[in-house]
Amino acid sequence: MAQKLASSSLRGRVLYLLFLLIFTMACVEIGARFYMGQVLQKSAESKFRFNYYRVYEHVPGFTEGDGQGDRMTIERNGFRRVDDVAVEKAEGTFRIFLLGGSAAHGISSAPPYPIAHVNDDETIDAHLEVLLKEHLPGRKVEVINAAVTGYQVFQHTQYLLSELLEFDPDLVIFFDGANDHYSTNPEHRYLSDFRYQFWKTRLQEPSFGTVLDAFAFWMSKYSGAFRGYVAWKLNRDAQMNSKRIDLTRPYDTDQERIEAHKQLSGAQYLRSMETNLFLLQREGVKAIICLQPMLVLRDVDLLSDVESAFLNKDPNAPVLYPTVLQELEQVSRTWDVPFVDMNPAFNERAYDGEQLFIDYCHLNSKGGQVCAEHLLPVVVELIQGPPMIEADSARITAPEGSGI
Repeated sequence: MAQKLASSSLRGRVLYLLFLLIFTMACVEIGARFYMGQVLQKSAESKFRFNYYRVYEHVPGFTEGDGQGDRMTIERNGFRRVDDVAVEKAEGTFRIFLLGGSAAHGISSAPPYPIAHVNDDETIDAHLEVLLKEHLPGRKVEVINAAVTGYQVFQHTQYLLSELLEFDPDLVIFFDGANDHYSTNPEHRYLSDFRYQFWKTRLQEPSFGTVLDAFAFWMSKYSGAFRGYVAWKLNRDAQMNSKRIDLTRPYDTDQERIEAHKQLSGAQYLRSMETNLFLLQREGVKAIICLQPMLVLRDVDLLSDVESAFLNKDPNAPVLYPTVLQELEQVSRTWDVPFVDMNPAFNERAYDGEQLFIDYCHLNSKGGQVCAEHLLPVVVELIQGPPMIEADSARITAPEGSGI
């Protein structure tokens, strides 16, 4: 009898502990989903996954919304677009790809900045497609957002080679700046020091922690709590990598900062840019180089009250901006492609007091519209201009003076 009572008591304790465990996990999961959905206003689903060539990519079919509808849609190929893109484009269609990082993608702002969102119809590509259809009635035009948060110029190369060229683009718009162009640390190695190489050390030096991380990644497909943990771990690793070998380094004088930038720009992002242009020229695809706007490069007298509240005095961009401008203009001349610097557009008096940024470099709908409006005449000229002469790809060589 005593044994039965002891056994029953033990079973009760085990069931009680099991109940507490399940209850606690349920509370954590509910709390995580509430925090992500209501506080951060983010999806509890994973937006990114590993990619062999580009480090990471969008999860096809990802959506994010507020319960009333989706504000962000990733179609089946990983592009930010509501409608799926067919690999084989329709006859007579002029297909444009927009490549870049988070500003081109249309990312939401997050704390410490006020939370703001950019809907699918408020991105640069969406505005540009509408404008092109208005200015070229009867012409089939697609502007496809293939930008990915955090991407640098070297990842565009891998993206073009592994996937995008299969979609037969007619034009590629490169919209970059914040992630690459203002580096000042000569010790930084452009590819190997990429801050989002989450799995690099885990695969090179496997450990028990590697197994736990793999389990967390698997669980993030089903759990908001694990989704939040993985996002936190990615950001923490990126911050640690940035502290180890940062893109920037403090200097006593502006001239030292400029000289340090020049030491590494030619062998890093400029070389990657020229590689991309060479590749597109070989394939008979047109290109546009864009320098993305930065809040710190906007005239403070034109800022809205919201922008003034979160203006961060970045010491690098204002000092390096003229040098970066010269570098990009030189690449543009060398490869005979249009170059559009968006910063002058954002300093036009017509936008006095109007909010264009939601944080230090990311755009709201109006900012995306301004970019689209200033891209429009350049794109229209490329569409309506004489067709490119098809050359034997074996004969295409890099222009004299290029870094290729």
